[in-house]
Amino acid sequence: MVAVLAMLVGACGSPSADPKAMPSWIAAYPGSAPPERIGSAFVFQTKDSAEQVLDFYERQLAPNGVYKKARGGGQYGGFLSAADDSQTRNVMIEVGPPSKGSAAVSITVAPKK
Repeated sequence: MVAVLAMLVGACGSPSADPKAMPSWIAAYPGSAPPERIGSAFVFQTKDSAEQVLDFYERQLAPNGVYKKARGGGQYGGFLSAADDSQTRNVMIEVGPPSKGSAAVSITVAPKK
């Protein structure tokens, strides 16, 4: 999942000068280490709950014109799928189940449909 996210980020919208950096319209999660690019995804660890992570990104993406399309969660973690109106910026954020006090978060940016 992380690999898919990284590939998508590099493929669409507001490219960064650094190909290993997330697009400028996606903020780094507060209190976490900078995301590591693994394949096509950006991955980081957090001690926060899936709800906290997904709430943050839902709020952070909206002012950038990227809105929630689907969201789910439970004991397994959760996900947020979001896109802009033209479908040129698509992102999938997945939060894994907590393990040893933290959870893996994967951010994948998809190319234009």
